[in-house]
Amino acid sequence: MNRLQGFGLAVAVVAGVAGFWGACKTPEAPGGILLTGQWGGPDGRLTATEVNTVFSGPCGSGNTNYPIMQDKHGHFDLLGSYNAGGTSTEARFIGAVGEKSITLRVKLTDSTVAVGPITLHLGQNTTLASCH
Repeated sequence: MNRLQGFGLAVAVVAGVAGFWGACKTPEAPGGILLTGQWGGPDGRLTATEVNTVFSGPCGSGNTNYPIMQDKHGHFDLLGSYNAGGTSTEARFIGAVGEKSITLRVKLTDSTVAVGPITLHLGQNTTLASCH
């Protein structure tokens, strides 16, 4: 093996190790950075898993069939459904992730109606406020 081949092999090994290490440190997927966990506050609860997202609020609840994939700025925008008063409709779950909080809006796609913005805190499980 000559010097050029040895250098190429060394670069390939370093790149492979760096790629593997990066994959273990940040759960990144094709759509962004995966967010999982439970957040809560008086205005809602949000549970994000590797396969879906579930939101419960004082006046309704919703879910997505997708995990939250945040962009490099911590923002996300998911399609799902929201049920308020026995009526289910398509909705967008729009938010921004902070250090230990999420600011969330649920926008019904067939109207200008939106829930929020509400702030939810990581690991907090509180009693929901009354629907008003």
